[in-house]
Order: sequence, then C-alpha cells, then structure tokens
Amino acid sequence: MKLIPYLLYLLLLAFHDTILVELISVKGITMDITILMVVLVALYKSEEEAIWFGFFAGMVAGATDVSLMPYEIIVVLIIAAISNQMANRINLDSLISRIIILASAVILHRAVVTLMVSSEEFFFVFFRFIVPAAAYTMIAGLVYFMIKDGRITWQKMKALF
Repeated sequence: MKLIPYLLYLLLLAFHDTILVELISVKGITMDITILMVVLVALYKSEEEAIWFGFFAGMVAGATDVSLMPYEIIVVLIIAAISNQMANRINLDSLISRIIILASAVILHRAVVTLMVSSEEFFFVFFRFIVPAAAYTMIAGLVYFMIKDGRITWQKMKALF
C-alpha cells in the first residue's frame, strides 16, 4: 500500500471541505466528495485499504463539526466496508452497477448525517437536498467512470470540437 496517494486524497478532501464546497455548490446542493472518494477507493482497492481510508476520510469530513466526528467516522467506515464487499460480489464492468453503489452510498451518508443533526422535516430535506446531492455526486462519478473505462478520451473530445 502506497501512502502518498492516500495523503493527497485526504488533502483534497480537506481542501474541498474548507474552501471548495461553497464554490462548487449549485443552489445550496453540494457534491459529497468524501463519499465519492471512499467509494472509489472501496471499488478499486483492497478491503484493508478501503477501511483505513474510510476511517481517515471520516475524520477529515468530521473535522468541520467536531461534535459529529465520531458519527461521521462510523458512517463513512460502514459505507467503505459495504462498498468494498459489494464490489467483490458484483460485476464492476457494468457502469450502472458502480453508479448504483455510489448513489446508495451518498443517500445513506447524507440521510444518516441529517438524522443525527435533526429529524425535523426529514422528508423535505431528503427531497430538497439529499436526492439532488446524490445526483450531483453521481454526475461527477459518471464522468470519472467514463474516463477510467476509456469512453471519454482526449482524442474523442478533440474530434468532437
């Protein structure tokens, strides 16, 4: 296990959570880059790496609100473990299966964190913020998966324009 890429991922998470989150939000809908990166590590790396990265990613994500940090760590750890187990049991050649794993992880993470903060008007928050955040994160994940699969290349983009 190489340590430098994971440290760079965590640095990117910290940079996103402190500076970029407001710049790339659309009408208050933010991308859940923590879960995106945890799911990507869980899909393509071993279970041990996924769990350790999930622990530290939860710690970085929970640093914005220290009172929620233990819950954030536990939720992200569980999502990392479940995503890795699902990746070992399903066909990852299918783009839709990876998108479904990502969407369910984002919805689970946002729903649990929302319920920890407040359960008032949960369904309003669910449909106003959680589902659009899952869609926003799915779009970023879809672009990443298409680039990784070779469906989007520099040659194809150059030929398009």
